Amino acid sequence: MEAVDLFVRPQPLLSSTIEHIVKTGELRFTQRVLERGDFLFQEGDDVRSTFYIQRGMVRLYSNTPDGCSKTVFFHKAGTLIGFQWLQRTEDCKLSILNARATTTVEIFEIDATVFDSYLRKHGDLCYAVSQYLFEMMALQTREAVNAAVYPVLHRFAALLLTIANELGAAYAPAIVPFSNDELAEMLGVHVNSITNSVCALRKVKCVERQRGALVITDFKKLKSVAEDLIVKK
Repeated sequence: MEAVDLFVRPQPLLSSTIEHIVKTGELRFTQRVLERGDFLFQEGDDVRSTFYIQRGMVRLYSNTPDGCSKTVFFHKAGTLIGFQWLQRTEDCKLSILNARATTTVEIFEIDATVFDSYLRKHGDLCYAVSQYLFEMMALQTREAVNAAVYPVLHRFAALLLTIANELGAAYAPAIVPFSNDELAEMLGVHVNSITNSVCALRKVKCVERQRGALVITDFKKLKSVAEDLIVKK
């Protein structure tokens, strides 16, 4: 619903197709389980697999020169991570991102050579993967435009609405279980900007701070702050 959206959503046809061809043995895989905080891969790794998330959520992020990090996406169950192998061989680079489990995660790890061969022979799945990758590119492009155009306060309000929507919290009070530091990493801004935004939202009486979390107390007021960033579908 919101323009600031870091959560990659599964495409039902792509997800069901991947699960079907994996379970029928058409596509070989290794099943893995990650506990919260475990890395799927890290910056500098030579990633030669595509990972299908069967259960849980993975945070994809980059490290910044000042020792902080910037969330690129949260990948939910039913989505795919790991497409570095699609680069041309002569241009192939090591990963510039980290992928870390936000919850307990169950994953199908598919070798790049196997997946590449399957995609070349099955046009429908290849097209579905192309649509999926385009959607992720569109999310990044939209966020880059918003970062250049809208103040942090507007983007922060939209982010809170997005998170509440993901958690299924449509009515106040709604708990957003992230600290200021974590929310700053999601938007790629300094934590002071988030602290100031929280203060501004508290003044208009639409959020309250709890230990390690924010509570949305008035959705209507919060939406009015993020009004220009709301995308109706």
